[in-house]
Amino acid sequence: MKKERSDKFYSFLHDIEYEIGSECYNGSIQNFGPGGEWEGEGRDFRYPVTFINSEGLKEKYKGVLPFTRTEDGDFCHCLLGKKRYSSAFYAFGANQLYILRGVKNALEQIEKRFGIDFDELLESEDIDKNS
Repeated sequence: MKKERSDKFYSFLHDIEYEIGSECYNGSIQNFGPGGEWEGEGRDFRYPVTFINSEGLKEKYKGVLPFTRTEDGDFCHCLLGKKRYSSAFYAFGANQLYILRGVKNALEQIEKRFGIDFDELLESEDIDKNS
């Protein structure tokens, strides 16, 4: 039986994914700064994550959390949460790396191996901050 995960756990997945996705580099990108000044070759960048929104459409984001439409039609940050986190992927041509699922599976392997519970740790982190 799969363990029910907390919203804090899903937020933690996003934090980890953001760090992983921010480690991209392309040596072929030409860097021009303000005023067209040449700043050398190569650039670090945040790899975009694609996910399926509540209407079944693909959306991309590069921030810590994706923007998506609310029921009112406004845009807001969202946690993909347990319903949609499994749709989040990095697209590499025809290939897709389901990054949030991969991070979740890795964290659950760490939990099993070392006998820890990230939901409990994340809950105690909030308690410690409020003390």
